[in-house]
Amino acid sequence: MSPRSTVARVLERLVVVLSVIILLMSVTSIVSILVIQREVRGTATTISPLIEDSTSLRVDVTEAQTHYRTYLLIGDAASLDRYRASRRAFEEDKEDLRTSAARSSVDPQQVRDFLDAGEAWFEAADAEIAAGDERDGQGVARTSQNFDRVTQEHDALVVEIAEARQERRDRYGLAMNGGIALMGLATLLALVVTVHQGRRALGRLARPLQALHRVVMRQAGGATQARADTTRGADEVVALASAFNSLAEANASMQDERERRLDLYRTTGSVAGVLRTREGGWDGACAKLGAGLGADATSIYRLTGEDTASRLGGWHSSGAGFPPALDDVVVPGLARMLADTPILQADGAAEIALTFPPALRALAEHQGLEGWVLHPMFFGDEAVGVLSVASLREHSWDEAQIQAMARVAEYGAHTLVEQRYVTSLEELDEQKSVFMATTSHELRTPLTSIAGYLELLEDGDYGSLTDPQSRALGIVSRNVERLRSLIDDLLLLNRLDSGQSRVDRREHDVGSSAARVGEQFAPVAAAAGVDLMLEEAPGPVLVLADPTQIERAVGNLVSNAVKFTPSGGTVRLSVLPGQDEVRIVCADTGMGVPAADQTHLFTRFFRATNAQHEQVQGTGLGLVVVETIAAAHGGCVELTSVEGEGTTVTIVLPTVAGTDRRVSPLRPAPC
Repeated sequence: MSPRSTVARVLERLVVVLSVIILLMSVTSIVSILVIQREVRGTATTISPLIEDSTSLRVDVTEAQTHYRTYLLIGDAASLDRYRASRRAFEEDKEDLRTSAARSSVDPQQVRDFLDAGEAWFEAADAEIAAGDERDGQGVARTSQNFDRVTQEHDALVVEIAEARQERRDRYGLAMNGGIALMGLATLLALVVTVHQGRRALGRLARPLQALHRVVMRQAGGATQARADTTRGADEVVALASAFNSLAEANASMQDERERRLDLYRTTGSVAGVLRTREGGWDGACAKLGAGLGADATSIYRLTGEDTASRLGGWHSSGAGFPPALDDVVVPGLARMLADTPILQADGAAEIALTFPPALRALAEHQGLEGWVLHPMFFGDEAVGVLSVASLREHSWDEAQIQAMARVAEYGAHTLVEQRYVTSLEELDEQKSVFMATTSHELRTPLTSIAGYLELLEDGDYGSLTDPQSRALGIVSRNVERLRSLIDDLLLLNRLDSGQSRVDRREHDVGSSAARVGEQFAPVAAAAGVDLMLEEAPGPVLVLADPTQIERAVGNLVSNAVKFTPSGGTVRLSVLPGQDEVRIVCADTGMGVPAADQTHLFTRFFRATNAQHEQVQGTGLGLVVVETIAAAHGGCVELTSVEGEGTTVTIVLPTVAGTDRRVSPLRPAPC
């Protein structure tokens, strides 16, 4: 840092120059004032006393002449005394005039001439007075000539004094003008120097600082590329601008690093969504990660053994596929190595040769890899796979990139295990469906045979039956129907769950389904002492649905309602059309469902505790079938119940219809 360009030097130079100028102006002012003061004092101490003394002498002579004439004319003794007093005053003032004249620059001869003239007058006057009676009366005339000479000499002395005073005035006037001129010159010089130094200070301090302030405000406003000028200004200002630029560069670098980390976080976050897709998710995840890391090749492997791994997906920056040798990799002790080594990382070929096992070193050399990272994929304590990120150039893997790989490895491990579980569940579900279909089919065959033989026995084809035998066969027949209904429900649920059941959707009037169900269960309700009522819509209520399945769902609702309603109760079946949906409502005044059981009613084979206590027969599949059919048609099921008061179940289906409704009781059909 040059001492000539520092802020202290610039300010010091400005202060010194201004101090010198102020000092010069002060000295000039003081000298001018002293000169003027000296001249004024000289005038006051020499010229003014001289004027006063000469005037006093003139007055003394004038008064003496007045008293002298009076004495000569009237002989008044008092006038004579006054004359003599004036004579003494003249003598005294004469010495004062000589003293004043000695201190002044007035011509001494002129002073002597004036004094001589005065003394000559007094001598003539004294002679006339001394003559007494011998005076001839011409004394006044004779002394008048002497008095005129006094007047002339005094006038000459006054002129001489005036010239001396003017000379002094000229001198201090010149001194004053010179001081003013010097002050003006000093002021002009001060102005020039001050402007020069001020401009220099502005150029070295103020303007660079203002420019730096503007750059700082631009930075604060978001202009991260703004930089300060380091070519002008004092050394400290330049150093400050350089430090600011360094700070701005560091801040920009940090901002870029934050943006890069955020981009990596977004990239790895999106990988989780890509991995959720069942097909092609592994390749998409590798592509996103590889592009985000700036790598050349990315792949994900699943461990298939202690020494083997199979590639699930991959991506290559060139767009080329992976060699077949990389689809299934054999590395002795691979699983153990991944479990023992959290991560294998190398920034260059030399580091690969030092840290990677022989089989992987050979693979890297064969593929021309310069930078390579193998990140294990753990689920709990189990290594389930490995993430490979490779570069064909030397690559320094930083912490943010390693963290991104760790997140993708975690997502991949969870996805891999989830897919493993999903596959197992799908296989189990398929086995369940096959088991249910096979079992139901195998049960239907002997059940059909049993039902046929029961019918033959009841018809008397094998002989007549006693009353106890008929009652026993009736019980067997009802249980056969229960088994058949259970098997039908299981087959329907199995077909709906597996997607094998064909839903024949067409425009269908749900009101007709409700009417048929009402007619079907009217005798059953009458036998149980339950009043079954149908609230019909005044017109067709059309939905896109399979009529058979809709009728079965409504039938299940009415069957349950009649079954769980004691004698004397009421079951009301309503069809309520709306603008976009139709609601098929079945409300009963039966035993209701306990609040604790209501959340489990749509679970297969679940039966309410009060139904079990009352030994009401059922399979626990009725509501499940209703919900499954409604869901298959884009609808849903609603249920509200109060124990001891009744239950209301509503099937909601999408439709377009809407009219008023009317209520009419259903009568049992004729036998």
